[in-house]
Amino acid sequence: MYKAGLFSLGAAILVLGIIILNCGGSVLAQIVAIGGTVLILHGSYNLIIFITSGGKLSERRKKRRLIMAAINIGSGVVVLIMPKGTASLIIFVFALYVLLNGLSKLADFIIAKINKQSGHWTELIAAIFFFVFTINLLMPSVKQESFVMTLGIYGILFGAELISDFIRQIIPQKAKNSLKRRIRISPPVFIATFIPINTLRKINEYISVNDEPPGIEGPERDYKAPPDIEVMVHISNNGSGKIGHLDLYLDGEIISYGNHDNSSHKLFSVFGDGVLFTADKETYLDFSVTHDRKMIFSYGFRLTPDQLAAVRKEAESLKASTVPWKPPLQVAMEKGEEVKPSSFHDYCSQLWYGTRANFFKFRKGKFKTYSILSTNCVLLTDTIIGKAGADIVCINGIASPGSYYDYLERLYMTENSMVISKTIYDRKSMRKQKKEKQENERNNENG
Repeated sequence: MYKAGLFSLGAAILVLGIIILNCGGSVLAQIVAIGGTVLILHGSYNLIIFITSGGKLSERRKKRRLIMAAINIGSGVVVLIMPKGTASLIIFVFALYVLLNGLSKLADFIIAKINKQSGHWTELIAAIFFFVFTINLLMPSVKQESFVMTLGIYGILFGAELISDFIRQIIPQKAKNSLKRRIRISPPVFIATFIPINTLRKINEYISVNDEPPGIEGPERDYKAPPDIEVMVHISNNGSGKIGHLDLYLDGEIISYGNHDNSSHKLFSVFGDGVLFTADKETYLDFSVTHDRKMIFSYGFRLTPDQLAAVRKEAESLKASTVPWKPPLQVAMEKGEEVKPSSFHDYCSQLWYGTRANFFKFRKGKFKTYSILSTNCVLLTDTIIGKAGADIVCINGIASPGSYYDYLERLYMTENSMVISKTIYDRKSMRKQKKEKQENERNNENG
């Protein structure tokens, strides 16, 4: 079913992209009409769920369903009543998205220039391209044609990407192993960004009714040995946690990167000193799901000896560019000051107190300065795991955890791929594992 769905969706998007290119601007009105109809249908679905759910959902979730139903139906009606205004709004929003890509690339150029990195002129060229494209989208005479052309080309590329995934599912294993790291066309970032949080909400709704996480679907696998490396996607309902976070588990330790030094934050925390930390897996997972109230999707990779050696070499190379750094709470306690850990609200202090993680800052390189749109946790993860031949998932100016989550999920659903396992960590499952571990330890002590 997954293979059939992959091929059908890919073919449909590919054909749609071709139709959009052939029809030009005249197809935009039909797209708007279809979009408005879909919004009304989706709102009606949420309304039906609200009416028929009864006591199956909590009052909070029922209220959310009702609000979403009202928003979707209302938006759908407005779209159908004002198609031209909606089309102009869509193009304007898309222009802002392209502009954001350009600003991200310009910021990368400036940061690279400050950090004296080589090859930074490519970032400037990319920024200029995005700025010119933005101006093109805002010109009344050509904006509609430019948008439709972009939409059609993207549809063709994304449809071809899905069909390529289908082909990779059915070709022999030897041919798959010969495929090298390549460019991957991911879903639009403004869609991919919300994929993990929507998955989290669906799982939480399932748990609220069944009191346990849903089963994990995917091809049957018979791997008894643990994976060589894990990529973990963190999602929560709180603030920036909705966008997500990525980190790695390699050789007995968590490797994570982020904008964790509050004193270095600039421009509303968009930039800052890049902070790398390592931590014990079990302690870190427990901290993340209890203290941060996250749900973690962990994907395990099986690598060849050469791939694993390349990944380890890249991880060590990144660590070699760092120097130790200590969060404020650790500094205060090591000085012998009488402090209350609860009075330190920065993430690193809380993480150090809960896990005794080790923190580092970069002396040089592109990760010396953190940027929320590019040199972030996604890029560092892809830099390391990419040495195993994993596909590039970010071809524009924005690196999104949602895009990587979509990539990992599709790779997990592919038979005989590098991803051999998927595990979901949440508070209930972690408490259950901890309880089972304690019981096993007591049983072993009693002999």
